[in-house]
Amino acid sequence: MVNRMDIIHLLYFVEVAKQESFTKASASLYVSQSTISKLIKNLESELGVALFHRAPKRVLLTDAGTLLFGKAQLILDTLNSINTDLYELAGTPKGHLKIGIPPMVQMLFPKAIAEFNALYPQITIDLLEVGSRKVELGLEEGSLDVGIVVLPTLNRGDLEIAPFLIDSLMLITHAESPLAAKTMIDMNDLRNESFVLYSEGFALHDHILEKCKELGFRPKVVCETAQWDFMVDIVASKLAIAFLPQIVCNKLDLQSLRCIPVKNEIKPWHLAIAWKNNTYLSYATRAWLSYIFKTFGIESQHLKGESL
Repeated sequence: MVNRMDIIHLLYFVEVAKQESFTKASASLYVSQSTISKLIKNLESELGVALFHRAPKRVLLTDAGTLLFGKAQLILDTLNSINTDLYELAGTPKGHLKIGIPPMVQMLFPKAIAEFNALYPQITIDLLEVGSRKVELGLEEGSLDVGIVVLPTLNRGDLEIAPFLIDSLMLITHAESPLAAKTMIDMNDLRNESFVLYSEGFALHDHILEKCKELGFRPKVVCETAQWDFMVDIVASKLAIAFLPQIVCNKLDLQSLRCIPVKNEIKPWHLAIAWKNNTYLSYATRAWLSYIFKTFGIESQHLKGESL
């Protein structure tokens, strides 16, 4: 039987491995560095192997440490899942949910989040606004529980994907621009225009640049931003053109702006719910997925048999 001290050994060991630092692990776990160092030394002594290589500015896992790390994570995940299952059995769902969401997508979710909070008041939500590429990375690394991504992803098979919305990109220009008179825009006519783009880390940043490259030109980019409303302000100030999904365009004040379809179709704004595969889904994560699937009409078979 594994006693409490054994679990603490594994918990401290895993945190040091993740942080690559005894100091950072100490801050994360709210215990003294000397306590962590002592327990790690005891663990190495008990196992008869060195688990870490002490480099000048960080600590790295040895081969033995790497082997133990995988097994220790599995043990700790199993223990955490027991707590979650007990909450379910007791009828008192609790938990903390970390959701990654691109800024433009957030306009689709305020009502959903409010309703979810009403259904599950003991589940807290931490929203992280970042581009789709960073959402993917957060899911793969485990810093996010679930996220919204723009398809196609760079996913190398680490994620489960459930598409739920697809929308065309529209050109946004000032009402006084010569482009505003057009009913359809040919991307080739934009070679001499100034662009405001999404920041790197946003899938649409890549999609727009890829389309320009495909047509044989590199756009003149005057600004990159993570905020679509700031992008609109740049266009309204007659400084540049931009591209936004039609669902966003429908919410704009068109007194000074024009939204025009694009002839040379750019990859659409195709959204999906994503989470890491082959890992335990906490009750909070499964409750959120179940709720969102019902809200957007997504088939629950994407969960591969997880009970919801």
